[in-house]
Amino acid sequence: MKRVTFRWILFILLPLACGSPEKTNDSGLSPRKQLVIQYVDFGWNSNDGTTLGKILADEFVRNLNGIQVVKGSVELDAYIQNYRKAFPDLRVTLDQWVESGEQVVAVWTFEGTNTGVFGEFTPTGKKARVHGVSMFTLNEENKISREDIYYNELYLLQQLGYELIPPNLE
Repeated sequence: MKRVTFRWILFILLPLACGSPEKTNDSGLSPRKQLVIQYVDFGWNSNDGTTLGKILADEFVRNLNGIQVVKGSVELDAYIQNYRKAFPDLRVTLDQWVESGEQVVAVWTFEGTNTGVFGEFTPTGKKARVHGVSMFTLNEENKISREDIYYNELYLLQQLGYELIPPNLE
């Protein structure tokens, strides 16, 4: 009897213990949600630009806080490389997502330690953690054609030790 009970507990708990919102092939997820997971996992967390090229549409565009920052998979890979140089231990976690039609909205958390140059900013050695939202649009070929991302850039820079200096009004 103990052997049977142990097997049932193992059968039920093992899949739960192994599950992760970042890497899963759970057939309970829609193909669109699985594509978003691949985008985060391979593009940002595993630094696999080849896979990105396969899941992004040719006309892919990434907008950050309403401003276009990337057009195409090659530019996205270069964009990600800049973040990875600035934050070598960078990790993006999908916290939750909602799907509606051809769109998937994902709430995420970005974490990393700034040990490399970040744009025009010198490394600070400080850890940063920010939350954001990405709205992914997928085309009829089930490829990501657009990402609209929103997060507080000032909050990220403040965690790295930078301050906003009020303008001189004189």
